[in-house]
Amino acid sequence: MRKLKRGVVWGFWIFTAVVLLAGLLIYRTPRPPVAALKTAREALTEALKSGAEVYAADSYAAAKQAYDSAMVCWSAENQRFFLFRNYSRLDGWIAETIEKSVKAEELSGKRSASANSRVRNGVADLDKKVAEYNKYFKRMPLPAAVSKRHNQGVLKLSEAKFAWQNNRFNEAETHFHQAKELIERANGKAEKIVRGWFESHNTWQKLAEQSIRLSKSGQKVILVDKLAHECLLYQNGKVIRRFDVELGVNWMGDKVRKGDKATPEGFYRISQKKDGSRTRFHKALLLNYPNDDDRARFAGAKRNGTLPAKADIGGLIEFHGLGGKGVDWTDGCVALKNEDMDALFRMAAVGTPVIIIGSQKSLKEVLGKE
Repeated sequence: MRKLKRGVVWGFWIFTAVVLLAGLLIYRTPRPPVAALKTAREALTEALKSGAEVYAADSYAAAKQAYDSAMVCWSAENQRFFLFRNYSRLDGWIAETIEKSVKAEELSGKRSASANSRVRNGVADLDKKVAEYNKYFKRMPLPAAVSKRHNQGVLKLSEAKFAWQNNRFNEAETHFHQAKELIERANGKAEKIVRGWFESHNTWQKLAEQSIRLSKSGQKVILVDKLAHECLLYQNGKVIRRFDVELGVNWMGDKVRKGDKATPEGFYRISQKKDGSRTRFHKALLLNYPNDDDRARFAGAKRNGTLPAKADIGGLIEFHGLGGKGVDWTDGCVALKNEDMDALFRMAAVGTPVIIIGSQKSLKEVLGKE
């Protein structure tokens, strides 16, 4: 009986010792920083949501690398015997992940806000440039490359606006810069062409003044303003009729040769009136193109090599009907609506002066700048 009691006592103390030892081992076992790792993961996620992968790519990559290192360290420690685990290195990677994630999120916020502002202001500026192009250059017969570049720019601008409206500011900024280059190059080229054409403005002014002066004698004088697409009939120094006209496909600039589809500029006279079967354009007033000035200019261009020796100066430039199409479509003639052509035909005569100029307005009036 006494031996049994002694065994029970020993058993109790052994059990107690085992429990205490187990408790001590549990107490001494390193605890994994689960909560801290969760915080690091959430910080990295918030940085990603802020767009850091785009706007703060280097900072976000550093934060992501720190987190990946933390997970590698976590895995390595978990493979060790639990009493020998050491999470101090893991704590360092976690702290670095949180620090770099917060930095990436802050940097992303600043950069995305800046990109948002740049795109918003830039798009507004490009919208003005597109409106400027449409106002000043849209109807002008510019080279196809200029029109194509402008249209591509407008398309890129639309893509920039769409990305911006969907808060993809970095993508919007990329499209915006592409649009900016295309639109500004198109506008610049168009303006350069127009400025070159307007170098003849002084000559146009003198011809316009001549129109008014000639009409003061009582005779009728026809003035065509190509830029305005207007035909003005003067008499006694005043405009007595005004007609809309359509011109040659390449009306901007003087006519150089046959086939260039340009409407000539200069002083001409009506050399023939045609109606009925004599014209397929309802009615027509034939001009004395080419005149002496045209022939001299054409011969000079051949001599200096600007035109090939076999070039033809062309002819058959006239006012005629079948206009009203809303586009410039002739080979160089001036087209009017049939009812307007009827009126002009009645009032004009063989010998009536016809003056064709680029524009009565100055370059400043046309482009809003010198």
